[in-house]
Amino acid sequence: MIDAHFSMAIRGAVNRWMSDNPLETCLLALDSPVVLGEALLPQIESALSNVGLALADVQRQAWVNPFSHLKAVFDIDDLPETPAAFTPVPDVVTTVAARACSVACLAALNSDTISYGSENDGHLFVNLVVLPGDDDFAEKSKSDMRGHTDAVSFPVRGQLHEFDERVAPSPDFVCLSGLRNPDETATTVMPLSEVLQQLTPAELVELTKPQYVIRPQKTFTRGLRKLLGKNSLLLNAMAGIQLLFESEDGYWIRYSHSAADADYESHLATHAVTRFEEACQKCSVSVVISPGDILVVNNRVGLHGRGVVGGEAGGHSRWLLRTYGLDTRTLTPEQRYVDSKFKLFP
Repeated sequence: MIDAHFSMAIRGAVNRWMSDNPLETCLLALDSPVVLGEALLPQIESALSNVGLALADVQRQAWVNPFSHLKAVFDIDDLPETPAAFTPVPDVVTTVAARACSVACLAALNSDTISYGSENDGHLFVNLVVLPGDDDFAEKSKSDMRGHTDAVSFPVRGQLHEFDERVAPSPDFVCLSGLRNPDETATTVMPLSEVLQQLTPAELVELTKPQYVIRPQKTFTRGLRKLLGKNSLLLNAMAGIQLLFESEDGYWIRYSHSAADADYESHLATHAVTRFEEACQKCSVSVVISPGDILVVNNRVGLHGRGVVGGEAGGHSRWLLRTYGLDTRTLTPEQRYVDSKFKLFP
């Protein structure tokens, strides 16, 4: 019931804000997501209080559970054809509402809505759509995706990057807003707590050792090369990486099947990661993001993927918006861009 009440609280706050302001003002506000989140929070908090809930209840749920499925948070009114590129997001009432609801949701979870300069030119929101053509990105946009955490080559919050201390942490939350999903393609989530229950204590120990190899995911490599040059250390595979971390409330994970090598010197390490993959498939939960829904995946305690995406680029094919949330209170100035209110390094 917490998710249902949270959905209605966000919906009410954003609807009122949009009815009180012209579209141009709302669009400008999206450029300052922290300020917008702070403006929307009081009404969300009030709506929750009316049903006996506090923000702390919502935050606790978001960290206990690997995902929150918020249904019917915004209306679908005036969508153009589905874009055939990651950016830009068309500026119409529905996409403004979807973006504002995401900002409000993340603000309620003590997270700022952020982007990384090395992914999609630092745009705060991107279209997750079928891409035209037959290159790697186009093929990936149609294929299924196994379990991973986003921005896997960046450190988890509270740790420093292996090559460059300016690198900001990976996001705490991945926020997906549904605009179209004609084939009801499922987003899959693998709850870390359930996955780890399938492993032996010895396998858990292996995953906590700094003995794995991770490389940047494809969506970041192009931007890293553009920003920092082809010889940047941040483009290199990183050895001696830990995948599983003990936190105050349990374990956190940093993992991607497509960006991690499985050829380790240690047989035990290879066996542990193979068992982890098998457990992810066994514990996978399917969630259909319908138009108007928001799915918030905890990037520390939940891996996510998806099924095969049907349809051709454009038209009325599947269309999600994605953004990230992060608790930024401990970031250094070097981990931010001086010319942006939301973009993090690299």
